Amino acid sequence: MTPLVLTGAGVSMEDVAAAARNAAKVEVTPSVMEHLAKARKVLDEAAAAGQQIYGLNTGLGANLGTAVEGDASAFQRQLLDGRGAAVGDALPIQLVRAAMFARIAMLSAGGSGLSPHVFSALVEM
Repeated sequence: MTPLVLTGAGVSMEDVAAAARNAAKVEVTPSVMEHLAKARKVLDEAAAAGQQIYGLNTGLGANLGTAVEGDASAFQRQLLDGRGAAVGDALPIQLVRAAMFARIAMLSAGGSGLSPHVFSALVEM
């Protein structure tokens, strides 16, 4: 099967279906990875300069105005741990694959500031 190649542009419903139903391999162009790295650098520089960045060094939701004190990586881990539990039946694999593919397709546009290594881990999943 031909791999699905993410270029940072949109994807089709057929692409989402192929990722979900056919377990199509997903690849990413080098330009996407370069764009992600540049966006992350901008984010890191802004944080280093003391700029408040939602969810990175500030709280979320109602805690938006609350600055994260100390180790921001510990805060990020706490966010994952706090949202890592679910209630109910597991979702069907095809639904999870479709949702994950749609998310990485959106992230491939590069505006989120997501670390390239985290993006690569999502693609590998």
